[in-house]
Amino acid sequence: MLVYSGTKSDFLSSVEADTIALEIENKLYQKMNRHTARNEFRSCENSLEYMYKVLNNNQIPEDSGIAIEYNIPQTSKRVDFLISGYDKDENGNVVIIELKQWDKINSIPDKRL
Repeated sequence: MLVYSGTKSDFLSSVEADTIALEIENKLYQKMNRHTARNEFRSCENSLEYMYKVLNNNQIPEDSGIAIEYNIPQTSKRVDFLISGYDKDENGNVVIIELKQWDKINSIPDKRL
């Protein structure tokens, strides 16, 4: 199941009109008959504002596909944000983005990956 899909232009226009979170909320209700919690709604608004800043770039084609809240079939897993399109050789590409909302972050001294 996919909660939101459109082009980069559609997404940018919805964010500029401050309707993107409501559009997602309405689609979620239509498809799953449920509303999101208020804190989840705010998190969605904040995250999508940042994605607007990322996508508001001339190097990303206006007709790039945007998908939000893609539920992976036969699992309980979902992908927050997808950007899809084609490269100069017409090969299909998808960028998967997991959005996180943190209040604070702490460093861990002397930890190396």
